[in-house]
Amino acid sequence: MNRFLTPLITLFVSALLATQASAVAIDLGDASQYNAFLKNDFTTKSADTQGRIAVGGNFNVDGNHDIGYRIDDYGMGDGPSLVVGGNVNKTGSASWNIYGNAPAPASGDLVYAGQINNNGTVITERVDGQVEANLIKVSKNDLPVDFDSAFVHLNKLSTDLMAATTHGEANRNNGEGGKEVNWGPLNFTPTTEPSDNVYVFNVTQEQINSTQDWSVDGVSSDATIVFNITNENNVAGKNNGKNYQCMEGQLNCSQLSQIAVSINGELVSDHLNKKDLDNRIDNQVLFNFGNATDVNIAASVYGSILAPNADIKGVSGHVYGQIIGKSWESDMQINYNPFTSIGVNPPGPTPVPTPVTLWIFVLAFALLYVNRKPLIKIKRKPVANTATKALTNNSVTV
Repeated sequence: MNRFLTPLITLFVSALLATQASAVAIDLGDASQYNAFLKNDFTTKSADTQGRIAVGGNFNVDGNHDIGYRIDDYGMGDGPSLVVGGNVNKTGSASWNIYGNAPAPASGDLVYAGQINNNGTVITERVDGQVEANLIKVSKNDLPVDFDSAFVHLNKLSTDLMAATTHGEANRNNGEGGKEVNWGPLNFTPTTEPSDNVYVFNVTQEQINSTQDWSVDGVSSDATIVFNITNENNVAGKNNGKNYQCMEGQLNCSQLSQIAVSINGELVSDHLNKKDLDNRIDNQVLFNFGNATDVNIAASVYGSILAPNADIKGVSGHVYGQIIGKSWESDMQINYNPFTSIGVNPPGPTPVPTPVTLWIFVLAFALLYVNRKPLIKIKRKPVANTATKALTNNSVTV
């Protein structure tokens, strides 16, 4: 009997261990301090960024792109408003203002390791009406950001989120009897409740192309929602008559078309458009492009973008959140809506406490109980004769 019970218990314990849920600590590390955080270049012609920017490559601005003008309003703390690991290339006649913590305008710090080119002329100090900032040149080793280390961290985070346990499938069951239909919103209804209040959903490019309305229902009022975006079939992005479109057959390209995300019936955009942070929605949204090398943004985005391996391009509009990517080329306005970290650093799969642990201990004791009798019998086995007993005693002594 024991020879059958023991393997059954072992298999049962293994199954319980295999079904334990896992959570991913979401910590943006160095990127958490910045509105935009790029490993390589940042390229723009207009618009502005409310918070700070850090780029490991070149910062290219053709025209006017003000930075950090809401740092004081939103209490973003101290630090340089712009960090550039390469060169700053400013072209055009418009004034370029970099704001900071002081009440006076255009008083922010620009920390750079290369050189600043103002319409082809290298400058080392502010130029009124052109480059209005405190210019601070440092060596690459003295930059306030280690971009290589930061992106090792961010790549692992993005990969872990792609592999995380999901909490329901997206569907469009708006028809009678729960049947799938080709109209209406894309519904995300959790089938399980995460212990860390982070809901993870997978979204394909086909689903993104099918509708602009995303509806998340049945989550807590302060939930964090992660959308893992994939395009495994390399389909074209939705044709919107604008630039920056994923083409049919293009590898590792994902595209966000016009989307309106509602959470428990309330549009995220309605809350994030409010200037008063105290009245904004408690939920936070993260779009994770873990497998993409190209990400195209075809409309305004209400949430943060995590795409550490992707060249991100976008049309005009707004991003209400943080942008993390390999590079950025867009005239979109980047508004301050920081993503709040969940869990602890470093990120990675961590076990979620469940009753499974208790059952494992119970079964372990049961396994010991099952095997104890054969051990006792061997220990108390009678000795055949005196000679054998003496031999046994000698063996024990040795």
